[in-house]
Amino acid sequence: MENNEMFYYIEPVEIEIYLKKAGIVRTIIKDLKISLIDVEPVNERSAEIFEMFRSIDQPIDLMEVQNYFPQYIKYIYDSYYQNMELYEKLSMHFKGGLSGINESWRNALYFTELLRKYEPTVAATEILGDFSTYNLNYLIKKLNSLDEKFLLEDSTVYFLIKRRNEAFSNEPPDLEFNKLVELWEYNVKGKNYDIQN
Repeated sequence: MENNEMFYYIEPVEIEIYLKKAGIVRTIIKDLKISLIDVEPVNERSAEIFEMFRSIDQPIDLMEVQNYFPQYIKYIYDSYYQNMELYEKLSMHFKGGLSGINESWRNALYFTELLRKYEPTVAATEILGDFSTYNLNYLIKKLNSLDEKFLLEDSTVYFLIKRRNEAFSNEPPDLEFNKLVELWEYNVKGKNYDIQN
């Protein structure tokens, strides 16, 4: 994968083309390249946490946050006690990935997708910041850099498109991107995602 493509999530979009002379329909795949928008900390506390994990080039591991920042243990426990077992498994996948097991990065991505559905919590809003989106971006870039194949849930693709559109709202429209998004929406039958707004 080219280096600049590392900073995108690439979603395959099926396009049906009618070949008039042959009288047949062919399906081709086009890449919908969604820019990954950096996550900014929400306050000084989250800035400190983000900076620490960025400095060691690692995802924000809730288990490790409690080790490095013990003053936040109670806040984290109060917000995440129902899913703490899942965060422990996610932490194990992070450690597996950091030790060189590529499959662990893929598993970490799927756990992150699942756990994102329970955000934001009080701890994320007041202390941690949007660490789940930070991790989502981190894991996509990591898997891209390893040239590993993976696909995201439709709801996660929608979320990334929405973040990209908000970040590019003052830029001239990218007609090819918008057309591919439209086709992607059409292909995701039965789901009414209002991507453009």
